[in-house]
Amino acid sequence: MSRLEWQDSLHALQGGPMDAAHQEFVTLTNALADAPDAEELVRLTQLFVHCKEHFAQEKNWMQLSQMPAIDNHLRDHEGVLTLLESAAADLRAGVHGAGREVAESLAAWFGQHAATLDAALAFHMQQAARTDKPGIPAVG
Repeated sequence: MSRLEWQDSLHALQGGPMDAAHQEFVTLTNALADAPDAEELVRLTQLFVHCKEHFAQEKNWMQLSQMPAIDNHLRDHEGVLTLLESAAADLRAGVHGAGREVAESLAAWFGQHAATLDAALAFHMQQAARTDKPGIPAVG
């Protein structure tokens, strides 16, 4: 199984709360990748809850900062949530390994998503915070 390894040089966006959420994503994805059959659904559920909260926070930041063209970013998040829901249904039906397969897919997905869409969001938030828009966290 592919594991995610957090590397500041690749993953840190100087985004404070964004980086913290990404580090938690890495930890939970790896826990799912390493989960034995009996724990797979629990680990998948933990990752799903994290992703829902993490993605909602990013959506809020995009809206507060008036980031243009957020639709692609939101669709990418929805794809992950759909993938997690599908794997959970498979696990509930007794298909062991579905969660670990998702973890492997997410390991490949995360680097690209963070380097493109999340990096653009972090940059936009840095610019928006400089204009004193209320509710935009200082990220760098």
